[in-house]
Amino acid sequence: MSEWVQVVSGNILEATENIIVQQVNCMGVMGAGLAKQIRAKYPSVYTEYKRHCEQYADARGDLLGQVQLCQVGEGKYMANLFAQLGYGKKGVYTKYDMLQKGLEEVLSLAKKENLTIAIPYGIGCGLAGGDWDVVRKQLDDIFDGYGVKVYKFEAD
Repeated sequence: MSEWVQVVSGNILEATENIIVQQVNCMGVMGAGLAKQIRAKYPSVYTEYKRHCEQYADARGDLLGQVQLCQVGEGKYMANLFAQLGYGKKGVYTKYDMLQKGLEEVLSLAKKENLTIAIPYGIGCGLAGGDWDVVRKQLDDIFDGYGVKVYKFEAD
């Protein structure tokens, strides 16, 4: 990781940064992994996300690359990055170019509003099947010059 991307141990849902980033699919489902935890902690994020997906019911692929920002508290936001069309148990669902587009948009917003960013370790690499070496390089390149924390959850 670059000097600008700091890996820390902890639960990203307890992050103090202004923006918590997560990768989402375009199908309106938050049924597993971090998305399921976010759905439980912030039901409004799921409601807004599902509604947004339903608006694209006939063209879900058009969601790819979009960022949906949901306010979850004073100065606190959840950024849903649409970087995978579907989901499943096997295969690679992460679209690296769409993940990059979304991360760049979050960075632009953070710079404009002077906000801090938290990203889950392995974003797009768990259930979405992405390659962490590829994503880690994207993070290093995108956030060069702008600090970001990557939260690595470690169970007790």
